[in-house]
Amino acid sequence: MEGEMGTGARIAIALIVLGVLISVVFTILSFTRNTTNQGITTVQNSLESMQLASFDDYDQQMLSGTQVLSALKLFEGRPVGMIVRTAKLRGDSINYTSDDGYNYGAMFSICKGESEDYKITEDISKDDDSSWYKLDLETGSSGSMTYNMNYIDAKKTGTDAYIRPTAKFLAELIKDSTGTIVGICFTQQ
Repeated sequence: MEGEMGTGARIAIALIVLGVLISVVFTILSFTRNTTNQGITTVQNSLESMQLASFDDYDQQMLSGTQVLSALKLFEGRPVGMIVRTAKLRGDSINYTSDDGYNYGAMFSICKGESEDYKITEDISKDDDSSWYKLDLETGSSGSMTYNMNYIDAKKTGTDAYIRPTAKFLAELIKDSTGTIVGICFTQQ
C-alpha cells in the first residue's frame, strides 16, 4: 500500500494545485491592472502636457497679424476664446483710449448679450503680479458654449476688426476662475 494513494489524498493534492493556479492567475491579473493604470496615467499626463504646449507659442509673445489669423483658425471649434484688440479699434495709437476688442472662437461671459458684432467694451483685468487675464467662458443654460466663427471683418481692410498681416500683436493668455487656460488676448502694439 506504499505506492497507492487514497482518493482523499488525491483530492487534497488536486485542490492544493488548483489553489496555487488560481493564486498565480490573480497575481498576473493584479500586475496587469497596475501596469494598465500606470499606462493610462502616463497617457493622460502626456495629453495634458500637449494641450498646454499648444498655448506656449502665445504666452507673452510678439506675433504678426498673419500668426493671429492662423491662431483664430487653429483654435476654431475648440473651447478657446480669443480677444483681438486692433489699434484702430482702440483709438489714438500713442495713448490708447480704450481696451475694446472682438471676441472670436468661444464666447466670454462679458460678451453675453452684446450685439452681433461680438465686440467687448468692458475692461478685462489681470490679477496682481500675474501675466494673464482672468475671464470666464460663457456657457448657456444647457451647458453648451456659443462660438463666433465669423472672421470676415478681421480680413476686410477698413474695418475696426481688420488684422493687418504685418502688424505686431502681443499675445497674452486668459485663464478662468479655476486657473485653466481658456483663451488668448491679442493686443496690437
